[in-house]
Amino acid sequence: MIISHAHRFILLAPWKCASSTCRESLAQFDESPYDGFFYFNRQLNRVVHQHLTLGHLRALPESQLGYKIAAFVRNPYDRAYSGFRQLQRDFSVQPTLGYEPEWIGDLVRSQIAANMERIIAAGFDFDRWIQLLPAHEVHDALHNTNMPLHPAHYWTHVAGELKVDFLGRVETFDQDFGAFCDFVGIDAPAIKSANRSGDDGSGTVGPKYADRMSRRSLDRINDLFHFDFEYFGYAKL
Repeated sequence: MIISHAHRFILLAPWKCASSTCRESLAQFDESPYDGFFYFNRQLNRVVHQHLTLGHLRALPESQLGYKIAAFVRNPYDRAYSGFRQLQRDFSVQPTLGYEPEWIGDLVRSQIAANMERIIAAGFDFDRWIQLLPAHEVHDALHNTNMPLHPAHYWTHVAGELKVDFLGRVETFDQDFGAFCDFVGIDAPAIKSANRSGDDGSGTVGPKYADRMSRRSLDRINDLFHFDFEYFGYAKL
């Protein structure tokens, strides 16, 4: 997440919702004391990273400062497909990185191996993989530190109530990024795309990847992310 004390805002970073682009674009405003990579947070007593949920934030002292809180969200179909691709990128990059202490590296590598084992079992096929993905790994944000597909409303809602002050969408990112900057009172910096595929769906209306999915996969996503569809107004296919 991005914390600006100077401008009194916190931007949360749901997985696969332009979080890397936001971090790069807003780097000059970021005063967060928390590491963006995997580390053990002694206030939460668990391994976390830049994708701290709203529940995590509410357990940190910054939640008591009265800052504006914001988040960007994305339709569940594109998030699911982008998460499938992200897990494969993680497997090729993260095991070789340095971790401190080393036991955090052991945790991350074991989770990446488990994630990749499921993708291999699915033959690198999205439709087969989404059926193999256990619902508990999606719904339980504490189970797998390296799972990029927890529901996006974990960053925006508490018990069904919207708790962020600004909600933007990846589908209209350029427009909403400007609106976010106006909302928090900063001059909008140039958008610096990061961790973003050329066909990631940004700037398009409606799901970009849904036509790559079987009917069964669409139904699975409809079920897993039911409340994201309801809370954010995305249409189920």
